[in-house]
Amino acid sequence: MKVLAEKSELTEIKVPLILVGVSKEAKEDSRIEEITGPLGKMIGDVIALGDFTGKKDETSLIYTQGAVPANRVLLMGLGEPEKLTVEEVRKTLGGVSRKARDLGVGKVGVSLPHISRGVLDEYEAAEAVAEAFVMGSYQNIHYQTKDLDKFKHIEELVIFSPEADPGKLEASLSSGAVIGEAVNLCRTLAWRPGNYITPTRLAEEAKRLEELGVKTTVFDREEAEKIGLGSFLAVAQGTEEPPKFIIMEYGAEKKGDTVALIGKGITFDTGGISLKPGSGMEAMKGDMTGGAVVIAAMEAIARLGIDLHVVGIVPATDNMPSGKAIHPGDVITTYSGQTFEVISTDAEGRMILNDALTYAAKNYEPAAMFDFATLTGAMSVALGEHAIGYFANDESVAERLEEASETSGEKVWRMPLWEVYDQQLESTVADFKNTGGRPGGAITAARFLSKFVMDVPWVHMDIAGVDEQKSDKGYNPKGSKGPAVRLIVDVIRNWG
Repeated sequence: MKVLAEKSELTEIKVPLILVGVSKEAKEDSRIEEITGPLGKMIGDVIALGDFTGKKDETSLIYTQGAVPANRVLLMGLGEPEKLTVEEVRKTLGGVSRKARDLGVGKVGVSLPHISRGVLDEYEAAEAVAEAFVMGSYQNIHYQTKDLDKFKHIEELVIFSPEADPGKLEASLSSGAVIGEAVNLCRTLAWRPGNYITPTRLAEEAKRLEELGVKTTVFDREEAEKIGLGSFLAVAQGTEEPPKFIIMEYGAEKKGDTVALIGKGITFDTGGISLKPGSGMEAMKGDMTGGAVVIAAMEAIARLGIDLHVVGIVPATDNMPSGKAIHPGDVITTYSGQTFEVISTDAEGRMILNDALTYAAKNYEPAAMFDFATLTGAMSVALGEHAIGYFANDESVAERLEEASETSGEKVWRMPLWEVYDQQLESTVADFKNTGGRPGGAITAARFLSKFVMDVPWVHMDIAGVDEQKSDKGYNPKGSKGPAVRLIVDVIRNWG
């Protein structure tokens, strides 16, 4: 989708469809009253009839019949003016993007003054509109072969305003499109089947970023053994699929802080010897969503040209049962030199993340580390599908994440990281266990990971629960949400 800026009046722009935002109590909307001439009368008549009130997410399609160069105008309800935020704009436009797409018009215009309405920063609103359209109109049709003509596409989005600075507007739209496309990349990687998205395929996706100036290094099984990534390889020993320990580095020449992003890359999770139930196991293709977050974020960071040294690490492997697979009761030596007792082979995510965290801390000495993982069902039970549960060992990085949550609209909730939970990880045969049982399962998983960060300021995000959208809603179509991509991009671009 091309996203363009144009300096134009509502009554002058020639596109098949224009989107116009309207506040609740549409009859009293001063912005709508300013629209004069035949189009103003058409809109006024619809509102006067009571067919459209401006209630949030309400829409009404008007055929202009030559009254203006545009063929159609779609009125969009923005709801109560005092509740209008950039995130609400993002949600509304995300939902409307699918209605516009399914009209088959190809090209859509959005009247920015009727979105920002003198209340929101118009450039922040413009970025949100671009994000919303790119994300909201996304379709996961990569493997369908029949009736493809029923899937419509928006080829061009034009955000216009008679007053906005064209250069600043274009920059905002470009950022919004880049971030939206990064979310879609995450969705695509996360929701494609495990026979297509293998560790090798993830490594290829990371290598593709070299054209954007991202240095990419991939360790195979033999190289990982030489380095001593024992915990990562313990998970990988049960699969025939070659594991890949993927390292992406952007901006090594930049002065100042280094930030490391680490993502769980379990490309399919059977649970290993601690086998999962068969029902619903197909969803385990998405257990590498954390790795997809990191690859997608690294692409966005590079395309945005952010002035920060960022390292992304994705330990990628399947978790499979076989004659070679690890067993419950095994003792594993990690890259850090610490040992743990395997209680459940289905607690594999933390077993690959721990080596990646220590590798990042030892080799890059970052100012902060952020990890992303569909780690525990316990987090999904605790917070459901509406917020990312996170753990932090440092107040400054927690504050950065909370601030990014406000700007990105991705909700987060801080969880306790108290030492008392270590009692559940005590082992008589190793330094500790890899799981502490069901009580506080998300917390004991975070406590396990905390032992491998080498005192680096760190945030662990358990994105289980927020990774999937069950049905179309706002800017999230059914399928993978591409969670935490916008969140971490906002952390990174506001780092300074």
